[in-house]
Amino acid sequence: MNEGLVALATAGVGLVGALGGAAMGGLAAVRGARMGAETTARATIEQARTQERAQHDHWLRDERKRAAVLMLEAYDRFTIAASNITRMFDLEIEASTDVWSAYKTSINEIRGAYFPLRLLGPTRVHQAARELWQSIEQHNEGIQEWADGIMTATDETRAEWRAREEQQRYTLARAHSDLIDAASESLQGNDAVPRPN
Repeated sequence: MNEGLVALATAGVGLVGALGGAAMGGLAAVRGARMGAETTARATIEQARTQERAQHDHWLRDERKRAAVLMLEAYDRFTIAASNITRMFDLEIEASTDVWSAYKTSINEIRGAYFPLRLLGPTRVHQAARELWQSIEQHNEGIQEWADGIMTATDETRAEWRAREEQQRYTLARAHSDLIDAASESLQGNDAVPRPN
């Protein structure tokens, strides 16, 4: 009978050991599964953040490109319109309200294209856009002064206006070139998108 009790006790200890081992194994499996799930969740979150940053960078690059193209196209229309105004002042083409209207429209387009470029561009693009904007505004002031005094101006005054306008065209061309260089660098990725800390 003692042998039966010993066998039963041994079986009981074995059963308790097996149950304890199963419980420990189950806890280890649960813990391993939890750790695996946490690792997977962290990796998924990081992947989502990386993808979100990449999408934002792509969006920003597209918006910068669009803003730069708008400004450069507006500048092209402005230079044609400004040239027509000065040709009209020099009596190379007939005076026309259409010429003035095209010029004023081009100034408004420049103003409309300037601010998105300033808003989206990196620092170098901001600076180049501001320089071009200021050059255009100075040129516009000269055109307005020329228009206001054209009827009473002396030949000497007209010569001064022409000389100043020629110098302003040179300044405009340089500022335009600087903006193209800055925008190109930015769009090629040489001006990295700043990252938050």
